[in-house]
Amino acid sequence: MSSCMSKILFLHGLDSSRESTKFHAIDAKQKFCINVDYRNLNFRTVANFYHEIIEKIKPEIIVGHSLGGYWALKMSLAHQIPCVIANPSLHPNFREDYPFICHDDLNHDIPQFAYLELGDEMLDMHAVQEQLEDYMQIQALDGGHHRLKCPENLNALIQEIEHNILHK
Repeated sequence: MSSCMSKILFLHGLDSSRESTKFHAIDAKQKFCINVDYRNLNFRTVANFYHEIIEKIKPEIIVGHSLGGYWALKMSLAHQIPCVIANPSLHPNFREDYPFICHDDLNHDIPQFAYLELGDEMLDMHAVQEQLEDYMQIQALDGGHHRLKCPENLNALIQEIEHNILHK
């Protein structure tokens, strides 16, 4: 598998960091992940931070896992950047100020792909699949777990965006 040439911004999950196995599994020459303490920052502060980071880094693809998948969807729409999400948290409940992902967040023509490991022990990926299936291409794996058994599977979806959308 050849390395991705696009600039990737990876958004990690709750209580995770740039040390995430998902970030390290991404086969890209230019990839970035900035640690965010989601628990101690409100929704607006995190949103403003990610808007600033996107303006500075100017990623071509956003990739997010779990709560990072939530933010990838939000930032993808706001900045019109394709994204790949993995086992996303569509209904965060660790803070009251996080609105759930809804139809308005998903109903657009920005390329977005989801990788779901249906054996997730923390989030109901069957419900996530049902919510997302009308809006994006989904690659679902029976089994797996929340931390992702096969994070390297993200690379095929990243490459699909890179080859079929960004560099037509």
